[in-house]
Amino acid sequence: MVRTDLSTDELKHKAESYCAAAEHCTSEVKEKLFQWGANEKVISTILAHLQTNNYINDIRYCQAYAHDKLLYQGWGRIKIQMMLHAKSLPEEAIREAVNNLDPDEYIRILKHVAEKKKGGTREQVIRFLLQRGFEYEVIRAAIAPK
Repeated sequence: MVRTDLSTDELKHKAESYCAAAEHCTSEVKEKLFQWGANEKVISTILAHLQTNNYINDIRYCQAYAHDKLLYQGWGRIKIQMMLHAKSLPEEAIREAVNNLDPDEYIRILKHVAEKKKGGTREQVIRFLLQRGFEYEVIRAAIAPK
């Protein structure tokens, strides 16, 4: 539902509250402002205000998103990258966030996710991990027969 009865100051305050409640990227806030009835000019002004006052920081968002998706959803680097690209975030911020994931934690989580398919064949486990966005070379090294 699009509302058009909010003033620019009300939209700005609402956007500040939205950003203060949880980490959001520029495209999410832009979509929310559009849903609240803001036009392109007002959206640009509010986004500039939010970025200047550090309510929105796409680099910080990428770091938090990559960390949380690895830790809580068990996603690999490839899937995290794809999802961040879908949010139209800067390539450099995405690359930095994915490269900054702790390698030991990454392998630990990969092995934990692989445990969910321990009844399956090796090929089924590999396919499952690939679907979760883990790299084939990392999978092979992590689940190599001992």
